[in-house]
Amino acid sequence: MSLRWIYEQGVTWIVKSYNKERLKQNLEIFDWELTEEDRLKINQIPQKKYVTAADLFSTEGEFTSVDLADMDVVEE
Repeated sequence: MSLRWIYEQGVTWIVKSYNKERLKQNLEIFDWELTEEDRLKINQIPQKKYVTAADLFSTEGEFTSVDLADMDVVEE
């Protein structure tokens, strides 16, 4: 459901998976729409999460391979 919500917000997203079934599931977000009730519930979730630019660079100054699943989410 979260990919569909992101899509409906007009945001570009990047998914990474080598699992054939998961890739298929990711493409199935175009076959349906969220209900108004779903949108209202999701919009009530606090969205004050971000990644700082420092998390994207190594101490040597080179770009790193970013895996957002491994990052700490900072909430304000």
